[in-house]
Amino acid sequence: MAAINICLVVLAALHVLAAVIVSIEVFTGRTGLRWNEYSAAGMVLWGSLLGITGTGTVRLFLLLIQLSVDPVTLVLLWVVGILGFVRTVPGLVRQYEGWDCVIRRRWHRGGTILTRPLPPNPPFVTIEVPVHAEPPDIVIATLDHLSQLDYPAFDVLVIDNNTADPALWRPIEDHCERLGPRFRFVHVEGISGAKAGALNWARPLVNPRTALIALVDADYQVDPRWLRDTVGQFDDPDLGFVQSPHAYRDFEHSGFQRMVNAGYQWAQATEMVSRDEKGAGITVGTVSLIRLTALDEVGGWAEWCMTEDSEFAIRVHAAGWQSLFVPRVYGRGLIPQTFSELKKQRYRWTYGPGQEFKRHWRLFVPGPWRRPSRLTRTQRWRHGNYDLVILTVGVGVLSLPISGALLISMAMSGNVPPVIPSVLIGTVAILVARRLIRWAIYRKVIGTDNRTTLGGMIALMAVTPTITGAGLDVLLGRRTSFQRTDKFDQQPSLRRALASARTETGLAICCLTAAILVPILLPPEVGTYLLTLSFVWLTVLHSTALALAIRAEFDLANNPIAVRCGCKSGSVSGKHEGDQRKIQGLGGEELPQGSSRSRLLRSTSNYPGADVRGDADTVEL
Repeated sequence: MAAINICLVVLAALHVLAAVIVSIEVFTGRTGLRWNEYSAAGMVLWGSLLGITGTGTVRLFLLLIQLSVDPVTLVLLWVVGILGFVRTVPGLVRQYEGWDCVIRRRWHRGGTILTRPLPPNPPFVTIEVPVHAEPPDIVIATLDHLSQLDYPAFDVLVIDNNTADPALWRPIEDHCERLGPRFRFVHVEGISGAKAGALNWARPLVNPRTALIALVDADYQVDPRWLRDTVGQFDDPDLGFVQSPHAYRDFEHSGFQRMVNAGYQWAQATEMVSRDEKGAGITVGTVSLIRLTALDEVGGWAEWCMTEDSEFAIRVHAAGWQSLFVPRVYGRGLIPQTFSELKKQRYRWTYGPGQEFKRHWRLFVPGPWRRPSRLTRTQRWRHGNYDLVILTVGVGVLSLPISGALLISMAMSGNVPPVIPSVLIGTVAILVARRLIRWAIYRKVIGTDNRTTLGGMIALMAVTPTITGAGLDVLLGRRTSFQRTDKFDQQPSLRRALASARTETGLAICCLTAAILVPILLPPEVGTYLLTLSFVWLTVLHSTALALAIRAEFDLANNPIAVRCGCKSGSVSGKHEGDQRKIQGLGGEELPQGSSRSRLLRSTSNYPGADVRGDADTVEL
């Protein structure tokens, strides 16, 4: 035991020292000593983290084996230990992806903007813009930016699906007519599958000359050089898709949106670059460029999945296609204006990867259970971990009720488990190092100031309960519905802020109550004080949701510039007659408006088995 304790203390000291050195290297731009592809300090940082985690886990389980407490408390402690162990390995992989951008010193392609010149005859690109009940002015601005693309061979296909109010889609149709024959507009009702269903439905409408499909969300405004700078990458015949970062605009006036934007930037600057370095990047559903042959080969878009974009990356890699992430912003969209809309978005982004793991787990596991594919070993564990971490996060829901039960059990028995000083030192070292490295990445890699860095961390904390809840829902197989993010301008509402954060506020009150009761019910020991601090921390974490929700409503009330399109939720001025118009397919045939048209086009789809029933806004999964 003494040797383990000494080892933990030494590793903790090395871990903090390495974190300080790496941070200094990041701020000064000096590379320091190298160890293969990594900095020497970075390898010590990563190695000491593994050492503390492994040694500390062994030490804790040895304590549990020898612990003499009442049976109920012992069982609960074992459950806590096992749950922590289950979440450890996926968490370590995620930590590596977050740190890779500051500990790696040699990049093969990740972290570098790669460009290739256009070939003499550039491939034809069809840009698909799926739309559902969006503010027309926002979509029109998106189309205007697409019309300015500096690329000779492209067309734009606007797919308006399941928008019931003609006042929302008629202005977009009229604007496409004004922009000329390069822009085509289709309206369809009666299809399911949300965005994926709309894209699959529109497959027969794609120009026969098309070699590449580009995806742009309805609110994204793209850089004129987007296609010119990225299409040349497809000279590589094995390349399946090219992805650019998620990025946002028009948030400077709102403190809430600045905080949310800082939270978004973390994954784009760290995890996306790290995954791409090993050929395991994902598509994010906008500013994406995809080889049509690869899309057809893997069967189109997954209508059963909330994140059809990242799910597509799994299947395209499994089919042997390669991918590329270009870390340069070529398009910017809008950030949700309220906390309730932010929660919808983060719920989707969490639930979807959990679905992916449950559907594709046999692609990732080793041994006889693995389904044959062309995924590399690195792609298997990167894709698998990206999805598995969601399910393990869902397990974390149990930690709060188990902690409450443990508190009651210890209060009734009077037994407070002893605290191992070396394990405590190791835990504190990990927390300090993580905060230090995160601060360095935000400040120098992402380029934020201290206030924005803190705001980004708070924004990530505020959605933690939402992410955990989504993980639990997908783990238990609970059916849910696809709820899009509302882009209409919102009016301030304190009631909405309180309602959107009521679950988190309730959890914060429970944690605060527990923090007050712990020193009252338990004897004054080190374990008692640590348990109190843990409940205080959970109180702060859950309280950030209410604070962020109120800040969003405050910004709406005090920043008139937040009005982006002059549209009120659910309607837009200017009614259009509901006449039965017709569109033309690429072969020149006239296609009748409405659900009959959707069935006609679906019958010619390359993706058999797709369903045309339901509502794309509330598709059940």
